[in-house]
Amino acid sequence: MKRLMQIVVPRLMTSTQTSNSPAQIALKLSAISLMTLLLGCGGGSSSSEVPTESVQQTPCGEVKSGEQCLTLNNRNFLLLSPAVKQPGPSIILAFYGAPPSYGTPRKLESFLALQQYANNNNALIAMPIGGPDWAWESNVAVNTQSKDTELSLAIIDKLVSEYQADNNKVAAIGFSAGAMMAYQLACSVPTRVKAAFAISGQLRGDLTACNPAVPVVIHHLHGSNDTDMPIEGRITTSGNVINSLNDTIARFTRINGCAANAIDSEPFALTANQTAVSKAYQGCLKATGFTLLKDGIHHPDYQKAELHRLMKQTLNPAF
Repeated sequence: MKRLMQIVVPRLMTSTQTSNSPAQIALKLSAISLMTLLLGCGGGSSSSEVPTESVQQTPCGEVKSGEQCLTLNNRNFLLLSPAVKQPGPSIILAFYGAPPSYGTPRKLESFLALQQYANNNNALIAMPIGGPDWAWESNVAVNTQSKDTELSLAIIDKLVSEYQADNNKVAAIGFSAGAMMAYQLACSVPTRVKAAFAISGQLRGDLTACNPAVPVVIHHLHGSNDTDMPIEGRITTSGNVINSLNDTIARFTRINGCAANAIDSEPFALTANQTAVSKAYQGCLKATGFTLLKDGIHHPDYQKAELHRLMKQTLNPAF
């Protein structure tokens, strides 16, 4: 249409300028106006608008196209599915931190690039909606099973029965207070949740009450300069006992029958300007270890490819 205007309009104008007939002038000017209107409306234009991604507000917060906000036992959870459906996807239960620290499924998904991980690893990722304050009933105690653990088991059953997920490929990941929830699942239901990947949050509660019936894969990721959740642990003003990283890992090396020695990796870049070292304990019945980010804070901007490598390296052997 633009090319046609470039050719026709000058000719019409030239013709109009050389004609003394008012009728001819009016007719040709009308043709020019019509063609201009068509061009303004996009008629014949080769350009196209870029479609915007659909976002809905739900009880799970923002939900994008391809995601689902589901309700189970009067609780909600956000479900991420791989872009390409394949048989027997794994299940990953993902727990966000206490509000406002990445305290929504949307923030956790963005922080860890979870949709990308789901796409590349054939995983269904379920992110439950927690409560206020600490968000999760994650305290480890003798002979207790929290409502969040019960919800987690119900989500697993739903995804196995309705989405044909693999019941033998279930893991938990969590950030901050969500990491404590991942530890509780590892302690209380290791026959259902085979691995825990905990980020910036240690086991909360009684260490000696963590007695899983079977060994369980554990990997912990933490920044050495984390002041929100210090690796030395702390007791909160409300009396919550957050164990140290050393004591948390020591508990699982004992549970998993590890030898005293461990092998350190070579330093590798985990953020744009910080390196990390992973420690893998030897002789374990199930893989046990942790990664320490040098000078890392509570929620660093991880390089997602390296973060996903660590996650995959932890979770896949558990399956």
